[in-house]
Amino acid sequence: MKKLMVSVLLLLVFALSACSGPAATSTAYAPEPRVAMQAGITQAIPDVVLFAVSGRCGVPCNGAPDDNYDYLTQRGTTTAVAQAFQNLGKSVLVVPYSSHLYNHYSSISGKYEYGFLQLEADFDWVRRNWPNTRRVLLGHSHGTNWTHDLLRAHPEWTVDYLIDLDGICALWESDNKPYFDDFYARYGNPWPVDLSKSCDVEPIKKHWWRTSYYSAKDVAYPGATYNLEVQSARLAAADVRSEGNTSLVFDYTDNIRLNAGFADVWTYVANENHSGITYPGSSALDWIGARIAALGLP
Repeated sequence: MKKLMVSVLLLLVFALSACSGPAATSTAYAPEPRVAMQAGITQAIPDVVLFAVSGRCGVPCNGAPDDNYDYLTQRGTTTAVAQAFQNLGKSVLVVPYSSHLYNHYSSISGKYEYGFLQLEADFDWVRRNWPNTRRVLLGHSHGTNWTHDLLRAHPEWTVDYLIDLDGICALWESDNKPYFDDFYARYGNPWPVDLSKSCDVEPIKKHWWRTSYYSAKDVAYPGATYNLEVQSARLAAADVRSEGNTSLVFDYTDNIRLNAGFADVWTYVANENHSGITYPGSSALDWIGARIAALGLP
């Protein structure tokens, strides 16, 4: 009952904050943060905030990125990952997003969805106002580009866990370029890099004779203490389970640090396909839960 009351209180604080929270930053482009602490309700501050970004709408999908939506909540992915931290005795607040620069309406979900700029504002508010709260970034498919780009755009920001479910770069730049062009025309570029270019952008010298270019989704940026990466089963795998029309899609590049090392980076190839790894009970989410149980919070 106590845990239920804490969860209800967190949801109440979260709902109230959508209209009463202080501004996240002084930048003109930032939307109002959805997460805010209500004065005098210190017991409602969560131990962990899980920021979860879903990927591209499934095949066929002619309306991406406008039709992209938060499916990680719907599938129970966020619940499964949150449970891993709850098993450590921590309270968890989940804040979901879709794969889009802007907040937008999705005709698939029939709901108002939140994008990267909202993630940026919410994350900034949490790190400044709840400094003792642990921060976790979770992304699937195209969503991993946004979670990694958050750390790429803000090298001083940190997360305890960066969790990647089958990061995919194909179509990401073409989907989002018009929105970045619009944003830059309105506000200029407030970040130290051009986020519209996120595929094959990081030169990493793996050997003295060769430099390879990695996509942002494949780089465990310095702000990430732990990076857990799941790749889905390869096409030729005999035990791939059919979970829709995305079985030909998989991440084929192991994550790496900017210094070409792999410190605190773990990669696992799951038994399920690109969609199947997001469902509770999958080998992918079981592995993530086991790694969090073994590592704890840094």
